[in-house]
Amino acid sequence: MLAGIALGIAGDQLLRVPAGPGLNVFLLFVGLAAAVWIVTRRGGSPLSREASSWIGVGLLCGAALLWRGSGILHFGTLVAAFTAFSLPVLNAGRAWTRRSGVLDIFEAVAGAGLFSVSGSTRLMNRWRRDQVGAGTQRRTARAVVRIAVGGVLLALVPLVVFGALFISADEVFATIVGDLARINLETFGSHLVVIAVLSWLACGYLVSASSGTRLEGIRRLKLVRPTLGIAEVATAMSLVDLLFLGFVIVQFRYLFGGGSWVEVTPGLTYAAYARAGFFQLVAAVALAIPWLLAAHTLLGERSPRARAVFGGLAGVHLLLLMVVVASAMQRMQAYQTAYGLTELRVVVTAVLVWLTVIVVWFGVTVFSGRRDRFAFGGLVTAFVLVGALQFINPAGLVARHNLDRIEPLGGVDVEHLNSLGSDAAPVLVARLDELPDDAQCSLARRLLDQWGPEQPAGWLSFNWSESRARHAVDDNLETLRSLADARECS
Repeated sequence: MLAGIALGIAGDQLLRVPAGPGLNVFLLFVGLAAAVWIVTRRGGSPLSREASSWIGVGLLCGAALLWRGSGILHFGTLVAAFTAFSLPVLNAGRAWTRRSGVLDIFEAVAGAGLFSVSGSTRLMNRWRRDQVGAGTQRRTARAVVRIAVGGVLLALVPLVVFGALFISADEVFATIVGDLARINLETFGSHLVVIAVLSWLACGYLVSASSGTRLEGIRRLKLVRPTLGIAEVATAMSLVDLLFLGFVIVQFRYLFGGGSWVEVTPGLTYAAYARAGFFQLVAAVALAIPWLLAAHTLLGERSPRARAVFGGLAGVHLLLLMVVVASAMQRMQAYQTAYGLTELRVVVTAVLVWLTVIVVWFGVTVFSGRRDRFAFGGLVTAFVLVGALQFINPAGLVARHNLDRIEPLGGVDVEHLNSLGSDAAPVLVARLDELPDDAQCSLARRLLDQWGPEQPAGWLSFNWSESRARHAVDDNLETLRSLADARECS
């Protein structure tokens, strides 16, 4: 409870910064990791090496928030950090992920979220049982202190709320109380709510770290899952394979015709050609693996003949999937040639590459009878994807690519360049003179508004990308100001 309250107070202070996540969120992750280590050690169930490794991965994900400034990367990094911190608590710090299934990983993430919300009630009930006990216990000094602390914590919120109301309502009472006479109820209430919510969640998570987060509903689902014979499974897989095969055959010229096919098809533009299909094909690839896993799970008969039939049909499906992957990549290539890149397109393309790795990994593990290794490999490669995106720097890549292709793209999209954020700011500052005058003026104003010397930069929100953007603007301050004051700027 003390650790949870401390994290709540720290979180209230660390999260009240004007900029996005950076050093402040990383410090919260460090505090949470330290609290887990202390609580589990004092509880007599220290973390296993595997659990400690996942906590370390979570800290690395938190440290990545100090690097890039992209909102998309921040979201992916936070999801990865939450997942990494969820895995150790499923079995109360014991090792389990190497031979896990996909449902186990989902159970760990869902359980961590649910138990963080409800775990504090378990802590309160446990505390109450320790105080009262099964029979009559002598009130030792320690028991009296615990009761007093519990009573104070229970009365804290009404004391503060009613006290603040009375102070605001009566000047005489306010004078007696002293400096509290001019309390800002809105500000104080917001602090109180944030501290209470963060403390509640932190306490729930720490309780889960010592007791586990197994969900009985998912465990029962594993025990009662239905099974089918090879005939039913083969029929379903054959129908799906035929659908994929028909799509590839009928759309073959459309899928691989590229620019020549677009040119000879009336009314078909690059935008319709690529945009109308790329994201749907990515979704198809993403859903294909769960479908094959479900079919493999439903296959109750595991004779050599059944495995051979499943392997043949699944192999055809994987080959068709690779064709769909190639089609999606070709569409994206055609679209970026005509219209340039965006951060979202780069990220989704990276996800498509990761899905291709998952498809290959499925064939390597499931076909060889080692399905129990599939989930762990997929999980590790997902974290590798998050790390790779940090190194790729999608926003900077987009800025460089689109600036290199100003003439083929028929101009520059100033609004899009303005939206790329701090990851692209050094590139934009260095190559500002390559743009038309009105674009230079608009970008210069945007750069000064976001990272100029007038904008505050607190140390708690430190981010390497933001720092580089500020330095780039400072080093070219006079040039940017002269461009921003140009008459051509609209």
